[in-house]
Amino acid sequence: MESLHIEATENSPKITMDYENGIIEVEGKSYPENTFDFYAPILSWLETYCQNESAKQTIIKMKLTYFNSATSQVLFDFFDHVVEGELENLEVQWYYEKDKKGSLRDYEDYADEFSDLNFKAVEF
Repeated sequence: MESLHIEATENSPKITMDYENGIIEVEGKSYPENTFDFYAPILSWLETYCQNESAKQTIIKMKLTYFNSATSQVLFDFFDHVVEGELENLEVQWYYEKDKKGSLRDYEDYADEFSDLNFKAVEF
């Protein structure tokens, strides 16, 4: 399986899906024109990864400084794939901005919704 790298644009995040090191990182702003098309290859890669690498150590780093409601829907799909993939050695690092009120709330919402996942809040 190959890694997947997508560079950030003005309205889409940088995506790093490092197969060899088991690191998945989403960083930046996410409000692409067609959110579902943008995230389709990412969800496909994640689904394949979860099916084949359930025992591999995996760290997911969510460093989103802003995301729209369509991205929020995709994030639910993203974490559904992770739950269904039953990754055994998983840590989800949710980066939040201390001075941004909604940022920590987003972490709490996803951590509550996906309580089976090992979510950790990381201030930046």
